[in-house]
Amino acid sequence: MRGRDLLVACVVLLSACGALTACSSEPAPPPPRPSGIAEIKPCEFFSEDELHEYRLHDAAPLTTPGGCMWEGTKFFEDASTVLVLTLQKHSAEQGVEALGSRSGERISERSAVNGRRVWRNTTPGTDVTCGLILAIDGSSSAELRLSEFLGVSDVEPTQQDLCKGLDELAPRVEEKLPAVRT
Repeated sequence: MRGRDLLVACVVLLSACGALTACSSEPAPPPPRPSGIAEIKPCEFFSEDELHEYRLHDAAPLTTPGGCMWEGTKFFEDASTVLVLTLQKHSAEQGVEALGSRSGERISERSAVNGRRVWRNTTPGTDVTCGLILAIDGSSSAELRLSEFLGVSDVEPTQQDLCKGLDELAPRVEEKLPAVRT
């Protein structure tokens, strides 16, 4: 009897170890996407780990609903920047059209991010900023803007630096938005 019990115990242990190994080697599935922008709380958009990784702090809701602003330093070393996320209740195309009518705005469609249409918005002049407009559906979009936090640091990022930071962040933001719908 003892030999059989030991054999059964070994089989159970090996099965458990194999199951643990198989489970730990598989990547965790991504969290489900929200069905619409109404399900997103902008100032809770980034997890604590992401806030730490992106070196973002001091989340502050915008005066207009659907937006949040964070201060941070990751996207340009030694300079303080501001990252703003705004969830819009209009399509990306409508947003692009409205921005295109402002003087000085330069808008261009850039490479899609995970199949999502994206436009870059840059503003020439002393206000160094870069923005991305991400399409969601015919009635909503998301805008992500990164700019220098004026007057805080002696180092000034260029617009190219800020756009590079947004390009790095875009896929991570895209994964947290509602799925693209036409």
